[in-house]
Amino acid sequence: MPEDPEELVDAIAVAVRVGDDRRIGLLLDRFKEVAGLCHLIRLRERLCGVSLLRG
Repeated sequence: MPEDPEELVDAIAVAVRVGDDRRIGLLLDRFKEVAGLCHLIRLRERLCGVSLLRG
């Protein structure tokens, strides 16, 4: 499991794309321990797309 918040963002995005609920849960638990607000924003952008933020 990745320790770096940036790597966790990428791993969570991959798990969401393939629909791996168990892995998503494990990664999010770790994400909560090591990530900051900037990483949460990056995760949102990866999952929702930057276009939603810009209109």
